[in-house]
Amino acid sequence: MDIVHSLGKVALFQCFSDEELTRFLKQGGMNLMHFEKDQLVALQGDACASLDVIIQGSLSLQSIDEQGTVFKARVLEAGDVWGATLLFSRYNHYPMQVVCDRASSVVRLKKGLVLTLCTEKREFLVGLLQIISDRAHELGLTVTKLNEQTLRQSLLEYLHQLCLQQGGNTVMLPMSKTELANRLGFARTSLSREFALLQHEGLLTFNGRKVCLHISSNS
Repeated sequence: MDIVHSLGKVALFQCFSDEELTRFLKQGGMNLMHFEKDQLVALQGDACASLDVIIQGSLSLQSIDEQGTVFKARVLEAGDVWGATLLFSRYNHYPMQVVCDRASSVVRLKKGLVLTLCTEKREFLVGLLQIISDRAHELGLTVTKLNEQTLRQSLLEYLHQLCLQQGGNTVMLPMSKTELANRLGFARTSLSREFALLQHEGLLTFNGRKVCLHISSNS
């Protein structure tokens, strides 16, 4: 895999030319890592020592409660950047474990190289600060949802977002119901029961991953 070509597709690095990225690659501090599905990428409590750029595949930030329920706080897809909020923090330990959801390739940039990139291009520094700010905002929203939203509210909000993305009231779930339950932070059985209740009440119908909403996004 061509690291320079892959990084050039990521928005944060588009301020650099291929020649500049090649020069940084030769200087060291940049490594390509490969992870298999379900491989543990980082343990909760591990120190963050790099800025990670997902080139292909997907990773997720997960926590597991005492009952064994998995909560996926965030799913990272190709083009996403991880570690920006931890790398320069005094509290730079992963708050959750990082797990490979699909076979993934990740470019890891060491702290020294990230500092060099920040000094080389103002656009990179601004982009990195924007990522840090966005992550802080997302964390606040996640905490609010966990504290306030019921399973029904979380599920309907997610389905309405899918309707907007897919352009209609009939959508295809991009993941299994087990993965969706993990992402919403509820048990798989609870999610299945809520789907059945919503269908019984006439709010939706579903068949496998195909879901048809019978209520508007304003309901």
